[in-house]
Amino acid sequence: MTESPGWTSPGSPEAPPGPAGTGHSAPTPPPAATGATLPPPAPTPAPAGPGIGLIPLRPLGFGEVMDGTFALVRRNWRAAFGLTLALAAVLELLQAGTDWWIHTSGGGTEPLLSGYYLTPLALFFGVLASGLLAPVVSNGLLGRDTSLGEAWARARARLGRLTGLCLLLAAIGLGSLALAVVPLLLLAFATDLPGLLALLLLTVPPVIWLWVRLTLAVPALVLEEQPVLGALKRSWRLSRGAWWRIFGLTLVFRLCLTVVAGILAGPGEIVAMVLGGTPGNGPAGDGATAISIAAVAVCGIVARTVTLPLEGALQTLIYVDQRIRREALDLELAHAAGLPGYVRPSAAAPSGA
Repeated sequence: MTESPGWTSPGSPEAPPGPAGTGHSAPTPPPAATGATLPPPAPTPAPAGPGIGLIPLRPLGFGEVMDGTFALVRRNWRAAFGLTLALAAVLELLQAGTDWWIHTSGGGTEPLLSGYYLTPLALFFGVLASGLLAPVVSNGLLGRDTSLGEAWARARARLGRLTGLCLLLAAIGLGSLALAVVPLLLLAFATDLPGLLALLLLTVPPVIWLWVRLTLAVPALVLEEQPVLGALKRSWRLSRGAWWRIFGLTLVFRLCLTVVAGILAGPGEIVAMVLGGTPGNGPAGDGATAISIAAVAVCGIVARTVTLPLEGALQTLIYVDQRIRREALDLELAHAAGLPGYVRPSAAAPSGA
């Protein structure tokens, strides 16, 4: 990619002396005959205004994407956590209601420790959180803070299309899984060979491959104002040739978030085990069960409120990195941030004009 004035990529030759992009040469040193030696000029401090963000405007390395995700959420924690708090509360309240219904129906305490009953809804809310957080991340790349009200105003205008995209992604995932699983199940029952069910493991890689190819659709819809199908096409193009990179970044980061969520949700599960005993034995009474469910729900809200915005920020940052690598989005961002010496590529004067 052609280097732009005012920015030098790592490993490139150093920029010529003098202010970048000004057109002026370096000052001429005094003649040696004078015998005077001037001290070196003091370095010019970097401007602190808009455009000096937490993420460098260039292709990002593996560790920079990880560190940048945490940095962006930490800087805009009010907007990030405020947007996902409601989603986390809805999920955990539904889980608590399910746990209490199972308890009153004689189901024991196992649901207190399982947490798998609302997994599809949790995945849906995770995708929705990515869309809500995309404007926060995009502003953070330009060094601009985003309030909770501003973030919600930008996300609300696209909430309908974002919900439609989430439902379509869920349908695509379930449909692709059904196309692979149902024939194997029918074949296993028809031939009376249960061993064929082991082939179900072979259906997982194609579904994961498809999910990675479409994972950038949410930020494309929100930040580019794409329609639902247009966002899917954009994700397909941007992820071409970068499947392993996107998969590796997502896998490592989700493993880290799993550890963080386990630490934050751990106290509630400990309370449930102490008051309710081991899974399946049932607590001493309704009071102990209510306290156990409440403790698990509160800690679960905290864990989801922390992890959901991090997942969304990572997805948006991967999207931005892919556009920088493929479409020179760094020049657009630098121009939008007001950095001197940057012009939109589309606005550049044509050759020979």
